[in-house]
Amino acid sequence: MEKLTIEIPDELLEHLKPYRDKLSELVMLGLQQLRIQEALLLYSRGLVSFGRAAELAGLPEKEMIRQARAAGIEPRWSKEMIQEELG
Repeated sequence: MEKLTIEIPDELLEHLKPYRDKLSELVMLGLQQLRIQEALLLYSRGLVSFGRAAELAGLPEKEMIRQARAAGIEPRWSKEMIQEELG
């Protein structure tokens, strides 16, 4: 396992103290949220398809739809995509 040292501002450190025994879980959750945000940003800018955004975020498309809607982003659906989903 690799060791990483980071500097944390004092005001943030106070918020982290109750979670000291769960820091690796906290980092993983934060990393997952960051991946979702970055993927949604790429999608909203039209740089990737919705499926690719879900793939980049590491989520199934159904969960990515929930994440997109929570972020105020409505997935764009083509007629072909709708037929695929129904068919």
